[in-house]
Amino acid sequence: MKNILLILLLAICYQSYGQNSYRIEKCIWNYTKPAEYISRVDNFEKDIKTGEDYVKKQNEGTTLSTDDKILFSIAKTDSLQMNIVLASYKDNGNIERFTLKGYAEKLGEYFKVNPKNDDPKIIVTVKVNEMLIDETKFYLIRKTINYTEQNYSYSSDYYVSEIQGKEFSIAVVYDNEADKLKIEKSILESTFE
Repeated sequence: MKNILLILLLAICYQSYGQNSYRIEKCIWNYTKPAEYISRVDNFEKDIKTGEDYVKKQNEGTTLSTDDKILFSIAKTDSLQMNIVLASYKDNGNIERFTLKGYAEKLGEYFKVNPKNDDPKIIVTVKVNEMLIDETKFYLIRKTINYTEQNYSYSSDYYVSEIQGKEFSIAVVYDNEADKLKIEKSILESTFE
């Protein structure tokens, strides 16, 4: 009997190790970050400011959301500017205006033309796909930028859904297949309660 209790306790500890729960209104999202990834807690303000400046530069007159709730930001321990994941939620005004599918398609079109760059040596591809994560509908907008002369490419994935009347998103940037697979697995195995 003691062995069974010990095994049960170890199983519970093992399962919960690394897993965090995040509240989106009344919904709980359970997420386990990939191995070798660490939390980035000191860069939120800087990251938000950088993002705001970028969007304003690309599109004059664009208004930005002011109610974003950042759940977490993680990065691989050896590269804090690449191989990162950021999860957040905000008001769902764009989803109400365009529907979830329409909004995802609009984001895909936006990603195709931004950043504004007419360099023929840079190949940009964008794909929009519908998917389920724990029976919740998401759209994945994947943008890949290939610098042909440098033989270098990176991708940014944007998962978007509507959870509890909020726009829930997970933004990912990676530059290699191994990290892509680790991050993708962690997102696809996440659950909602």
